[in-house]
Amino acid sequence: METILVKAAGLALMIFAGYGLKRLGVFRTEDAKVISRIVVHLTLPAALITGFRTFHFDASYLALIVIALVSNFALLGVGLRRTRGGDLATRGLYALNVSSYNIGCFVLPFVQSFLPPEALVGVSMFDAGNCPVNSGVAYAIVSARSSGQRVRLGFVLDKLVHSVPFMTYLTLMVLSILGITLPEPVYQVASTVGGANTFLAMVMIGMLFEVRVEREDRRLILEILAVRYGCSLAMAALVWVLPLPLLIRQVSVLAMMAPIPSVTMVYCEKCGCKPSLYGVLNSLSIAVSLLLTFPLLLVLHL
Repeated sequence: METILVKAAGLALMIFAGYGLKRLGVFRTEDAKVISRIVVHLTLPAALITGFRTFHFDASYLALIVIALVSNFALLGVGLRRTRGGDLATRGLYALNVSSYNIGCFVLPFVQSFLPPEALVGVSMFDAGNCPVNSGVAYAIVSARSSGQRVRLGFVLDKLVHSVPFMTYLTLMVLSILGITLPEPVYQVASTVGGANTFLAMVMIGMLFEVRVEREDRRLILEILAVRYGCSLAMAALVWVLPLPLLIRQVSVLAMMAPIPSVTMVYCEKCGCKPSLYGVLNSLSIAVSLLLTFPLLLVLHL
């Protein structure tokens, strides 16, 4: 228990460090974009490679893809249903911010610190179901439902092909199924680079945190967050009682508590949503996710 508390406190201090240094003027919010690129293109893929070092394919891991897809589309459906008849901006703000999870920059660092190495692969499997949704599927569906356009498969596939973490995971999974391992020096270098992933991701979260809520927007923001986390907690409770391996249930529960992915802000902009609304939603979701994740880590280890 003491080890868990120390690790949790360490992660919290990293987040506070990022936020504090931004407030002191050492960093700017824009600097988080540079760290984000480093995480997405270097440290996160390296952490995935490290996770596959001792991985042996187990068909039970496929359940994580199914859980991710079901939870994502369930949340997306709730968001679309609650905004039926609204314009693209309204439906986009609600549905896009209710669905999808920030796995790579939030869940993975926690799993990397608290769960066995093979859990990294489990997170990757969950993200294999989650990534397509936040990489364009959700936006395409919202746009189609709001304007009568058809969802374009080519658009979604293009986003996935250009996603470095997703393609890294896909390549490693294929190699694993074929029984092919990488040279040991590759794993050693990846371990060094991937070891920085947790620190960079936590500092980036702190740098991105900012809350300035206009009075007229407070009710809508609270409603979206309440729907997102209320539904996620219900689905997490359902998954926890399913007859699945402990590791799969742990990964699923932690993943469902993740905040809104930063890429959602890009698609909100495309939908014409109010910037102050989706910016505050993203920051507040980080705070709520942290408040839920730390206690869950203690419960999952009891």
